[in-house]
Amino acid sequence: MDRFEHAFELKEREGIRKKNVADFFLFFSRHHREWLHGLAWRYKAAISSRGDIHGMLVAPMIPTVILPSYYDSTQDKEIAVFAGLLLADDSSFEQVQAFRELLGDNPFEWFGKREFVRLSFGRVQDRRTGGVENWKIARLFDRLWNECCGETATHNTIGAAIEGIASVQRCSYFDVLSYLIEDCGIGHFFYRLRLLLMVLGTRDGIGIDLWEIPKAQLLCPVESNVRLFIQTWFPDYRRYGSVDDAIRLFGFDGDCDFLYACWGYKELQKASPKECGQYATRYNTWYGLGSNMKKNRWKGILPKIPF
Repeated sequence: MDRFEHAFELKEREGIRKKNVADFFLFFSRHHREWLHGLAWRYKAAISSRGDIHGMLVAPMIPTVILPSYYDSTQDKEIAVFAGLLLADDSSFEQVQAFRELLGDNPFEWFGKREFVRLSFGRVQDRRTGGVENWKIARLFDRLWNECCGETATHNTIGAAIEGIASVQRCSYFDVLSYLIEDCGIGHFFYRLRLLLMVLGTRDGIGIDLWEIPKAQLLCPVESNVRLFIQTWFPDYRRYGSVDDAIRLFGFDGDCDFLYACWGYKELQKASPKECGQYATRYNTWYGLGSNMKKNRWKGILPKIPF
C-alpha cells in the first residue's frame, strides 16, 4: 500500500469514527435536545418581552448590550455597542455609567467631532475610564474613524462602511472586524467579536438588529462556560470535531441560540439546583452506558423541571 492509499484509508476511517460519534449522540439526546430548544426559546422570549434594560434581570450584564439601550438613534446605538466591547462582562454598574458619561447624550456626535482624540495625549492617556485605559478607547475609535468613516462620518454609519468592505473583499463581517480592530486592546477578542455581531445582527433576545448580517455568519460566542455546557451533554464532542461543529450538532435554528440555552440552564440551576444536578448526573451516567442501556428508557432521563 503506497502512502496515498494509506492516507486515504486513514481519512476514511476518521470520517466513519466521527459519524459513529455523531449518530450515537443524535439518537441518545434526541429528547434532551428538544428540551434544550424549548428552554432557549423560553429564555429568549423572557428577555425580549422585558425590553432592553429590564431584560438584564434574567441575562448576564453585558456592556455591549446595556450601553446602547440608553440611546434611541441607530447611529448612537452603534457607537455605544463598540464602546461596550472594551468593558469586561463582569464590569460594575459604575464602570458602565462612566462610559455613558464619556459618550454623553449623543455618542455619534461625540464620535463625529473626534472627541476621543483628547484621550490619547499626555497624562490623560494613562488614566482610566470605567476601568479601561483611555488610550485603548482612543485607539479603537480612531481606527474605526480612519478605516470606516473618515471625513464622511457625519453621514455614514460604521455598519454601512463595513458592509461595503465585506462586499468588495468577498469576506464575512467577522473577517473585516478582525482585521480592523485586532490590535485595539480588546480582551477575549474572538468571544467579544462574536458577541458584537450577535447583538448587531439579531432581533430576538439581546440582539438589537442594526446590521443585516447573514445568519450563517452569526456564530455562538464561545467561552469556558459554553465549553463546559457542551461537555455536560456531549461528553465526547472532541472526538467529533471543533466546538462550533458540536454546537451545530445540537440542531438549533442558529448557532447563537445555543448561548441562550446555556444562559437559560444557568437560571434554571439557580431556581432548581438539586433537580438540575441530579439530571446532569443521570444523563452522563446513562450516556456512558451507551448501547448497554435499554433504549426504551432513554426518554425517562428528561427532568420534570418547570421553566
